Amino acid sequence: MQLEFDPEVPVAEVRLTLSVDELEIFWSSLRETLEALDEREFHTRVGFDPQEVRRVQAELARLMNTLPYVPS
Repeated sequence: MQLEFDPEVPVAEVRLTLSVDELEIFWSSLRETLEALDEREFHTRVGFDPQEVRRVQAELARLMNTLPYVPS
């Protein structure tokens, strides 16, 4: 895993490099969090609205679907 950012610019965007396994762990963690917390407590416990997390999860799924299949 690698994190990149420009120290000269206020942090508004970072680049995170993940292995395929790390990407799947992150996506699965978002899924489990969305399933485990109800709408009323989600923002309080996570700091984001569930809709925003669903949007990020959908974007990750889209990216994952672009990966070439490599059989183990």
